[in-house]
Amino acid sequence: MIGKEGAASFAMTFTDVEDRLVEALLTCWRCPDRERGWQQLRSAWPEVAAEARASDYDGGKDAGEQRIDAVLRLASQTRADIAEMEEAFGWLDAIDPADRKLIGLAVAELARGKREVSWVGLLARMGLSHGAEGLRKRYSRAITAIAAANSRRNPAN
Repeated sequence: MIGKEGAASFAMTFTDVEDRLVEALLTCWRCPDRERGWQQLRSAWPEVAAEARASDYDGGKDAGEQRIDAVLRLASQTRADIAEMEEAFGWLDAIDPADRKLIGLAVAELARGKREVSWVGLLARMGLSHGAEGLRKRYSRAITAIAAANSRRNPAN
C-alpha cells in the first residue's frame, strides 16, 4: 500500500497495482478541472484518452436527461488523491506504449464497474482480430512488471 508519504510500506501485488490504477482512473474522471485530469490521462495513455473521454462524458445533459447508469462525481479531491493518481499513472512510463494502451482499456472497463475484462471485446479496440488470451497474458505481464518494479523500490523489502 502507498501511504501519504508516497513510500511503499509493503511489496505490491498484482491486485494492489490493478486496484490503484482503477482508483487513479476514477480520480481522473472525478477531477473538477477536467482539462487537467485529461492531460494527466493523455500523458499516461494517449491512445485511450479520446475513447475514454467520449464514453465517460454525459454530454452536459440536465439531471432529468442523465443516463440511469451515470456515475456521480465528487466536486473536489484532496491533494493526496491527485498525488496518488499521478503516481499510479507514472508507473506506466516503465512499460511498452502498446501495453499502456492495453492496460488503459482494461482498467477503464474495471473502473466502469465490470467485474471482469472482456478480452474478446478488446481485440478490435487493440486493432486485432484474434488472440484474446494473448491480450490477457500481456496485461498480466505488464501489471506484474509494475508490481515488481514498485516492490524493488521498497526499502523495507
